[in-house]
Amino acid sequence: MSAKNWRLLLVAVPVALILLYFAVYENSLFFKHLNMEPFTTRPELVTKLVFSMALHNVMLLLLAGLLGFSMFKYYRVRQGQRLAQEEIIREIQMKEFVTSVLNSTPLAIMTADNHMKISFVNRAWESLVGYTGNEVEGKDLSELLGLLQAKMMETGTTERNPGFPVPGKQLNITGKNGQLIHVTLDTTPLMRGDTREGTIIYVMDISAEVKYDNLKQTAATILEQMLGGVIAVDASGKVTMFNRSAEQITGIEASHAIGRSLTDLFPKVAPEKLVPLQALQKGAPVGPVEEQWNFQGKNYILLTSADVLREKNGRISGAVTVFHDITQLRHQQDLDHNREKLAVVGQMAAGMAHELRNPLTSVKGFAQLLGERLADEKNKEYLNIIIREIDRTNEIIRDFLLLARPRSPRGELVDLNQLLNDLLPLIESQCLLTEVDLVRCQDPALPVIPGEPDQLKQVLLNLIHNALQAMEGREKKTLTLATHYLPDSGEIKVVVRDTGTGMSPEVLKRLGTPFFTTKDAGTGLGLTVSYRIIENHGGRVEVESHAGAGSEFRLYLPVPPSGQKH
Repeated sequence: MSAKNWRLLLVAVPVALILLYFAVYENSLFFKHLNMEPFTTRPELVTKLVFSMALHNVMLLLLAGLLGFSMFKYYRVRQGQRLAQEEIIREIQMKEFVTSVLNSTPLAIMTADNHMKISFVNRAWESLVGYTGNEVEGKDLSELLGLLQAKMMETGTTERNPGFPVPGKQLNITGKNGQLIHVTLDTTPLMRGDTREGTIIYVMDISAEVKYDNLKQTAATILEQMLGGVIAVDASGKVTMFNRSAEQITGIEASHAIGRSLTDLFPKVAPEKLVPLQALQKGAPVGPVEEQWNFQGKNYILLTSADVLREKNGRISGAVTVFHDITQLRHQQDLDHNREKLAVVGQMAAGMAHELRNPLTSVKGFAQLLGERLADEKNKEYLNIIIREIDRTNEIIRDFLLLARPRSPRGELVDLNQLLNDLLPLIESQCLLTEVDLVRCQDPALPVIPGEPDQLKQVLLNLIHNALQAMEGREKKTLTLATHYLPDSGEIKVVVRDTGTGMSPEVLKRLGTPFFTTKDAGTGLGLTVSYRIIENHGGRVEVESHAGAGSEFRLYLPVPPSGQKH
């Protein structure tokens, strides 16, 4: 019982006791007076006195009852007021507690009543947006969004009449300091029992996520536009990224590669030879290294390097490899190197040709003259050997002069299919003598090109002669001659393939070097001259050979835009 209730009892009890005392005292006087003389001799006085006392006692009882009822009502009113005050205090305390909790949460929160007027914003909301609760509370939600210059992220249009916020809606808003903020809205009803009193609106700052997504998109765009191939794998070796250049070089689509193991994509390559897996195993960068690859029947020289990917805590999460197609670069370097060698040979040829030809002509002339005058057959045979060797020397000098004075094609249109057909009787006879199977695959839609037929015949005969010699002593002898038109690159490809002994990488590197030969009786100028002829026609030569598996020479000759097809 409260102190106020005790004070009320302290007042009510004495009053009731005083009234009771007066009632008892008056009753005692009444009975005392009844025994006195006047009342005993005069009965009418007794009747009056009894009536007066009864009335007096009734009045006292009514007064006591009224006092008790008043005191009871006063007590109930005071108790109701006390309970109401305690309820208000509890409500205030609960509101303060809820407000404290909402202000302590890092999530920006605001509430709106059923008319979508802002009733509360927490400190996280104030910190995010920059406006205080006093500046925004009482405003309509649409008015607030207008103040924040809210625009939908998907369309960039202004959110003028949002109505009830759509959960998950992403908006761009502008803070009080003018900074652009990316947010997403979510809502939940604000209920008191079964009665809805408004809406709680959660404002989540997704600026970091948007920046991260933009960064990922930028990185993906950069990777897609890179000229080099890029492949990323996770810690288990499964492909997580495969850019456009990687698709073009390998011929494998990204959709087919992503999610698959690197060893599944390249089953013919030992795992320890795959550079990304080497980086994962070592936990360190690998390369750059030059590698020979064959994709879709085409040989590539790739400059490859790899490095590991690490998480923030330093744990290895995968590896990324970057590779560049340097096939043409290496080919161009080889051509440049050959040009330098040919230039040296050309300078030698220019300086020696005239000095050698004149005395050789004299020697040959006198040898022929002596041959006519001598009757001894043995001496004539010696002279014939001298003349043949002089002719051979002149051929070498002629090749020197061709290297020294390269000529451009004269513009005569050449049909390479017809050129091969012209050489066919000679080729077939040689194949027949050496027991070689001849396989021909000629493209009927081959365009004509400008060139010098004799020089191109010289190249083809030289390659075919080398192929036949390479197959001597082999069980399987097959010579393949093929022509193809490559419209994408605007070139004609001529293939001379054999099943001979092949060449080692060391020999391949020295092909085309003047005077380099693997034959006992070769001059070492055949391929050098052939390379120069193809180069003078604007083409190039590619060679693929493996020791014990044969060789393939591919001649690429450009087709002019006006090239005609036969």
